[in-house]
Amino acid sequence: MPDSITTPNDQTTRISADFANKSTWIFDLDNTLYPAQCNLFAQIDVLMGSFVAEFLNIDRIEARKIQKTYYREYGTTLNGLMTRHNLDPHLFLDYVHDIDLAPISHDPVLNDALGRLPGRKLIFTNGSVKHAENVAGKLGVLHHFDDIFDIVAADFVPKPARPTYEKFLSRAGIDPQTSAMFEDLARNLEVPHDLGMKTVLVCAPPEFKDDKMDMYNGIDKDAEHVHHVTEHLSDFLNAILSAISVKS
Repeated sequence: MPDSITTPNDQTTRISADFANKSTWIFDLDNTLYPAQCNLFAQIDVLMGSFVAEFLNIDRIEARKIQKTYYREYGTTLNGLMTRHNLDPHLFLDYVHDIDLAPISHDPVLNDALGRLPGRKLIFTNGSVKHAENVAGKLGVLHHFDDIFDIVAADFVPKPARPTYEKFLSRAGIDPQTSAMFEDLARNLEVPHDLGMKTVLVCAPPEFKDDKMDMYNGIDKDAEHVHHVTEHLSDFLNAILSAISVKS
């Protein structure tokens, strides 16, 4: 269960206990490293619909239905297209990540927090390395990350599939017991919890809504596999840094 802390001292104690021994910090990319309010997924969502319509030679209404059906049944629209239609995944990734990054701006607070966070930092995304590099570069934080594990490295099997996490941990030489993972989808934190990581769900604020709201704005935030919840990644990282400093 996430913490239900009512006082600053209790919060500091809980955060210190959960994160003081962590030396590997794992971050999802979209709606995690940058706020969901940037709404980049709205652009990606439209491009996915266009791609499905063109690839299958169908109208946009039918393409939208297929896009969402494949997302539910296969974890990503891409995985559904690969499984059902033998799609070359690189065509899809290049197409849907050709987006305008103007909604993202340099984030000096996040940059500072990541710089002071002890240990390794990694990005673990269902997107592509190129997309992650573009986004993290626009945020001004790319230089903090030791590696990016993307959907290609996962052999196109997306989170939350357990073998994908195991492949990621093996490649990066990660000890889950000394690791923490930050995600905007609670379902993607279940395996990390089972493996022994501390988990943080990064939620959009309540006023931000779109058709993916049920996925990333706090659904299952009270689940056992969600240890902490925050609407502001930088603030939470600074809370970790303060708690660790108090303990040391």
